[in-house]
Amino acid sequence: MQQLEPRSDRWISIALSVALHGALIAALVYGWLLFRKESRPAPSLAINATVVSSQALSGSGTVAQAPPRAPPHKALPPKPLPPPPPPPQPPPQPTVDEQTVPPPPDMAARQEAARKAAQAAAEKQAEQAQADAERKAQEAAQRKEAEEEAKRKARQQAELEAQAEAKRKAKAAEEAKKRELAAEQQRRAEEAKALALNQADLQQSVEAEEKAMAARSGPALATWEQLIKARIEHAWIRPPTARQGIDCLVDVTQVPGGQVVNVKVGACNGDTAVVQSIQDAAYRASPLPPPPDPALFERDLQIEFKPTD
Repeated sequence: MQQLEPRSDRWISIALSVALHGALIAALVYGWLLFRKESRPAPSLAINATVVSSQALSGSGTVAQAPPRAPPHKALPPKPLPPPPPPPQPPPQPTVDEQTVPPPPDMAARQEAARKAAQAAAEKQAEQAQADAERKAQEAAQRKEAEEEAKRKARQQAELEAQAEAKRKAKAAEEAKKRELAAEQQRRAEEAKALALNQADLQQSVEAEEKAMAARSGPALATWEQLIKARIEHAWIRPPTARQGIDCLVDVTQVPGGQVVNVKVGACNGDTAVVQSIQDAAYRASPLPPPPDPALFERDLQIEFKPTD
């Protein structure tokens, strides 16, 4: 048994058969149209005329009237067009026996050429598809590589930024620690200085107090107070209402240099005019005489105002 013809060759045979049948049908239709055109009758012309013979003209002198002419031939109605030919039917599928019959040599050559052309086209299409697939795969690989590179650079940039931030924070913490240490050292130095100053002031105060106590225990303080009392009594102007034996306690506030800034009269046996005259006398006595020893200086003094009559 012979080998069956390939499916592609069978379809080529079918296509050629359909083309031959179509050409045959077209030739038949064209011939029928030519035949129909030749079989149509020629159109007749209707002429209304009278036929006169020579005898009638010579013998009788009268014109014999010709018999009436038959009516003109009526044109035949056109024949109805034949129905259109049925559409060409596809050729029947070849049977197994027909497939075993080898085609003619020229058809076999055409089928072989068509098969080779189809095979070449399929191979070219396959090569193009493979090239497209390889190109797409290469583009996808390049895109993936670019994405990976971008991610890697982003990770590196994030790591660099994190390291820079960590360094910045460490440097800021170190500077803050240095500032705190410097502030602590300055605070301790200031405290030590203040303590030293306090100790020095305390020492000076103790020494001044001891010196003042020593001076007050001597006659210098009494002498200075007597000078102040004499200065105020000298500046006093006796009012008319003053009586004999005036005895008043006067609180005098002074600043360094002896300037009197405040005067207040305490217990006093004089009237209002006497009290006012004593205050005026204390202000007029300013500045008060300085102490013989600066250690004896007192801001607040209490003087017993008891003028001699």
